[in-house]
Amino acid sequence: MPTPSRARVLLSPDGLSDLFRFPVRRVLSAGSEIAVACGVSLVFAYWATTINVNPTTRVGQVSGLAELQFRLLVIGLPMLAIVTLSAFRGSARLHRMLVRLSCAAVAGLATGFMAGGIVVALHGTPWPLAGQGDDNGALADWANIIIKSGHLTTIYPPLLPHLQAWWAVQFTHSEPSLAMKQLQTIMIALGGPAAYLSWRMFLRPLPALGVGMLAGIPLILPYKPYSVLTLIILVPLLGKFLQILRRAPRRPLRETVWLGLFTGAGLAVLFLLYAGWHVWSAPGLLIAMLAVFPWRSGRIGVLRALAFLGSAGLAFAVLAAKYTMVLLSATATKDRWCSPMVLVDPGYIGMSPYPYKGASALGGWPPPGEFGGVGWFSVLLVLGIGVALALGLHRSPVIVAAACFFSAWVIRFWISSNLERDQAVQLYVRTFHQILYCGLVLLGWSVVLVGRWAHRRLQALPEITGLPTSAASRARLPAIGVLTAGLLFGGMAASATADSYMPEDPQYGWQSGQAWVAQQIRKPDGHCPKYANHGQCSEPRQYATHVPATSPDSGTLGTCEYPWKKN
Repeated sequence: MPTPSRARVLLSPDGLSDLFRFPVRRVLSAGSEIAVACGVSLVFAYWATTINVNPTTRVGQVSGLAELQFRLLVIGLPMLAIVTLSAFRGSARLHRMLVRLSCAAVAGLATGFMAGGIVVALHGTPWPLAGQGDDNGALADWANIIIKSGHLTTIYPPLLPHLQAWWAVQFTHSEPSLAMKQLQTIMIALGGPAAYLSWRMFLRPLPALGVGMLAGIPLILPYKPYSVLTLIILVPLLGKFLQILRRAPRRPLRETVWLGLFTGAGLAVLFLLYAGWHVWSAPGLLIAMLAVFPWRSGRIGVLRALAFLGSAGLAFAVLAAKYTMVLLSATATKDRWCSPMVLVDPGYIGMSPYPYKGASALGGWPPPGEFGGVGWFSVLLVLGIGVALALGLHRSPVIVAAACFFSAWVIRFWISSNLERDQAVQLYVRTFHQILYCGLVLLGWSVVLVGRWAHRRLQALPEITGLPTSAASRARLPAIGVLTAGLLFGGMAASATADSYMPEDPQYGWQSGQAWVAQQIRKPDGHCPKYANHGQCSEPRQYATHVPATSPDSGTLGTCEYPWKKN
């Protein structure tokens, strides 16, 4: 009997079904998770606009946060009930779908809650956190220049100013500061979905939710959500980049080239949104690439790996070459801004000082460590890094997280060791966020790797009275625990973050002062915000018509003094 040709097989109904079934299912599966995660986060944040409290009083703040917690339960409890019912009664396919969508929803609810808390903090004012001051002022000036002239040259990554300018024209009557409030809220809300969906490239829904929330949620900065949002996506994307490079010899050349183009374009977009993380990660990533490059895969394998790198580099260059040259031309610029973190022990790993309202007092921050001068959080982080390297150093995401961690670690000490000699900070304190995020990622992976080992052992335990008797049903129970823990942690972490930004006089706290400032600026219609202090407010600042491409030299660091500086 003659063998049918490949063309006839593909053109037959069965052949077409086999050809398209798997890709279509994958696209629909991924699309449903993206839609649920992003939709839930944005809808929850918008829902917070219906909370009518006075955010400048403590009673109003507590009421607003409690209302958000209640709404979280209104959504979360029925979801947990449905997943629990499916674990006992539903089919395996239905249960997997519900768990997958529930994980996406929990990730969205966490930062949707956080964004909702900021909405409550800014209730009554159209201005963003910090109003028109600090970074917001510079971004608004740049966006205004883009609105008027259509272009801008600055060493700051250009994507956000252009996005702010476009948003202002479309939605806020060409008022960049009003646009920033909306963009802040949206980017805060999307932080959880970004963390979860990025790690879904490597992990199943439950561990992806665990790693994403553990590492991503504590890093969200409502004041500058775009910077941390970039970091949250960049590390797993670099992990995927490394994974594709390692597997390039086993892929068709055309597929390898397309993957390179897509990956390079993704890295370029993130670079144009916030470039600092790329700079801190570059040395470590280069070493990791040389270590895992498929040198022994033969001539064809090496050529395919080089084709992947070439296509990725081409896509990156097409999108980001112009800004890269601008950034490289500014390497002689000296950053002398001495923030509170410049004077802290450079080996400290913990949370930032801003949520601590006593940070401005001597000894207020960082808190004293309980174990050899090191806090238990840092000890746990170091143990997690060690376990992740011991059990998962052969995995691309673990390799990349470790490479980015130690790359930023080395650069941090190199710059800070020359701090007095060069009288330049050079943004080295920004490495703090990358070190913390990568450490939390490795801690999360250590939990995943240990959890997989424990899960195999738990499956062998005898049956427990009152629980499902089948091994398949018992295997579904961890989903209930992970989702419950994720919902509780997301609500608690989001509430704590939002609470630290509730408006309060700036003399009592830097973070809480940002919403307070936003409540004291006159609205575009000429009226004061509803909850302005004593009904008095200040005039909004005028936008600059020209902003220099580099910051002026501010002198030496010798004038940098803070109460917590040790004598």
